[in-house]
Amino acid sequence: MKKAFTLCLILLCLFTLVGCKSPSEMAAEKITEKVLEDMTGGKVNVDGEKITIETEDGSELSLGGNEWPKDKLGKDIPKLDGEVTYVANSDVLCMIIVEGVKTAEFEKYLEKVKDAGYTQNEVSYSDSSSMTYMATNDDDIAFQLTYLIESEEVSITVGKSQN
Repeated sequence: MKKAFTLCLILLCLFTLVGCKSPSEMAAEKITEKVLEDMTGGKVNVDGEKITIETEDGSELSLGGNEWPKDKLGKDIPKLDGEVTYVANSDVLCMIIVEGVKTAEFEKYLEKVKDAGYTQNEVSYSDSSSMTYMATNDDDIAFQLTYLIESEEVSITVGKSQN
């Protein structure tokens, strides 16, 4: 019994010294993966703040992180400078939240979105607290852009039609 306890203690120290994550962080990630796998039926990988879910049909969804997406649907969205605080990205849907965007920067970005071809079925709305723009492109990809003026936060949502 003493040997088993000593071995466990040595392994615990090794993991603490060698790995960047504590054993409790690694255990929490594994538990989270298991719960999400049971809920979604897919394979789940939790890596810090980023969660990747691969479904049974082979599609993949990434949640979290604070970097502009470089793959899936997100790779085709014009980049907006600012602090990326949330990303959800798959082959059919992408949502990005960016903070610290001044009104003039948002208006320049809106022109960039239009130049990228999101000009069909346009709908726009603005009031004293927000500005919203929605449109589709030639590939029937929908683009929704919302700017919250007071908090200087932009929400970008892009989705492909599931026809």
